[in-house]
Amino acid sequence: MRIAREIMAHWGPAATDLALSADLIPRRDYAGLNVQDDQLRIWLPDPAKTALLEVCNRLGMSITVYLTELFATYLYGVHEVMRMRDHQKGLYDADDLQLLTADQLDSEELEDDGPAFDEPVPEMGKNIFALKIFLPAKMKLGLQQRADKAQAPLGKFARAMICAHLFGRDVGPKFLMASAT
Repeated sequence: MRIAREIMAHWGPAATDLALSADLIPRRDYAGLNVQDDQLRIWLPDPAKTALLEVCNRLGMSITVYLTELFATYLYGVHEVMRMRDHQKGLYDADDLQLLTADQLDSEELEDDGPAFDEPVPEMGKNIFALKIFLPAKMKLGLQQRADKAQAPLGKFARAMICAHLFGRDVGPKFLMASAT
């Protein structure tokens, strides 16, 4: 994952000052989480686009990095994401970083047919902002499994997750799929 060196430099001291426990849950395999080998297309309403851009600008992060960390936190938990960061493993493993070219990624099928595919969130307007992020295939598969459990297309599930993260869970139809999580 592409993270500015200045940001990563701030993470190092925390790992030595107050280490996080390693044996709270069974070990997981986080190999391959730093490989951006898949893409996810999400259609967002304008207020969500604006809020996401403002948050990313405030934090000095790209949208891809921010959403990849959000999805990783959703799938693996904040404690585990912090451990990955502290130990430079998983998402933050710079030793095994691999990026695919845009040509390799553009050849793949998209899982969402466009903004007309989903009903709009009435109070937020139509889903008109196309957002394409590159993320680990392992993470996309985890999100797809959660979307399947919620009986929703992946793009709609990810949009609900992003909107809930930005604005809370009481926005939009079915309270942003609250029953799914």
